Amino acid sequence: MTNGIPIGRFFGFPVRMHWSVLVMIWLFAWSLASYTLPAAAPGHSLAVYWLAGVCGAVLLMVSVLAHEIMHAVVARLHGLGVKDLTLWMFGGMATFTDEPKTPGADFRIAGAGPATSLALAGVFAGATAAGAAVGLDPLTVRVGWWLAGVNLLLGLFNLLPGAPLDGGRIFRAILWYRSKDRQRAAIGAARAGLVLGGVLIGLGLLEFLSGRFMGGIWTVFIGWFLLSAARTEQQQATVVRLLDGIRVRDVMTSDPVTAPGWFTVEALISRYVMVRPHSAFPVTDFDGSVRGLITLNQLRSVPPEVRSTTRVADVAIPLERVPKADPSELLVEVFARLTQDAGGRVLVFEDGRLVGIVTRADLSRILEVRSVAVPPGDGR
Repeated sequence: MTNGIPIGRFFGFPVRMHWSVLVMIWLFAWSLASYTLPAAAPGHSLAVYWLAGVCGAVLLMVSVLAHEIMHAVVARLHGLGVKDLTLWMFGGMATFTDEPKTPGADFRIAGAGPATSLALAGVFAGATAAGAAVGLDPLTVRVGWWLAGVNLLLGLFNLLPGAPLDGGRIFRAILWYRSKDRQRAAIGAARAGLVLGGVLIGLGLLEFLSGRFMGGIWTVFIGWFLLSAARTEQQQATVVRLLDGIRVRDVMTSDPVTAPGWFTVEALISRYVMVRPHSAFPVTDFDGSVRGLITLNQLRSVPPEVRSTTRVADVAIPLERVPKADPSELLVEVFARLTQDAGGRVLVFEDGRLVGIVTRADLSRILEVRSVAVPPGDGR
């Protein structure tokens, strides 16, 4: 969920909004304006109900943003980089550039979000109670109680002990502290997430059969999402465990073939692509320095009629956008970089000199070997 519309920076963190947030704002506003508010505070026009409903829905999204910001703030206090925060249909997601180094840090980062939601529930409840005591309009009072209730529900739901919920992260931190093995703890938390997702799907089906159609559909949908996300986390944790102890130098292709940036695309295809068993080449300048990376995707993007006049350097991926690594780095630390752009490749530099390249094929090969070498019960 990294795609989204940039909406600004909050506390120094870039924030994005997925289009599904607009759908959720509309659904919450519609529910408030059509059912909740008219029943609690009759006598207002439809426009007033909709205005109050939109305000309530927007404040809820602000509460979700505060939840994610606190994750990011605590992560930054523990030395983690924060790539961005993304709001979407099921709440939000803080993306970090690295992982917590200790179980305690993992616990505090995970717990910061639910604690914020529960604190906001208390703030909304206290402010609403005070407002009601001094005669605040019942419409505003109802919106306040709704915000308190939804934040309470958000905080408690996120504490459920299954990945990818915050409660699953807390559970992972506890398992990590007890076992001293982070990846085994991550697999355990993912398994708990699979169970939780299955339970929610079962509860949703029961709701549906008992006549609560919309509630049942939503519960099944949330359970399905948790099940899918937990399965993905389990697979990732298993991959990370299989890569334990392996360094970049152990899998990289040393001294990769480079392509002159001053060549035309046509010359590169005829003299390199057609005669060498490679699908990507680091691009060099006249002085031998690496300037970027050219892949088959970039070559395909050049129309045939201009390939004889287009330089390779002009269509190559610039070096600053190509993931890089040091040969002494652990492969598990480079794993995420292989999912970025540049065609799933990482260039390996040592003392400023290109010494190798790592591809997804290299990763797949070592995973196949390790899956045979690692005992079947280890980390599964």
